[in-house]
Amino acid sequence: MIDIKLTQIGLKMKNLILVDLSFPRGVFPEFKKVYDPRYLWMPCRKELVLSFAAGVASFGKLVVVYGLTEGELNGFEATVNVKVLRHDPEATWQDFEEGLKRFGPEVLLIPE
Repeated sequence: MIDIKLTQIGLKMKNLILVDLSFPRGVFPEFKKVYDPRYLWMPCRKELVLSFAAGVASFGKLVVVYGLTEGELNGFEATVNVKVLRHDPEATWQDFEEGLKRFGPEVLLIPE
């Protein structure tokens, strides 16, 4: 469901970049098919991915990171627009979309 939701949101948010850490393969086939240049599959170390995401965000992009077991954003400046996604049974799609619209680093909860 998150694949379809982000694909729909990507139509409205042209600056959205999705970084997928899923292993052994990515879990966003629809997003990749529609927005291939905005999809990055990076099954690698958390520190590397977060540094990369912050760098991309510094160019005015909204970077969404999926697949971190720990969504720590401590030390990120408020000027970096990086969102880390985490599944939560009590999350709602409305809260998720509102969180994407807010500027700054944040852990966003997504429904399971």
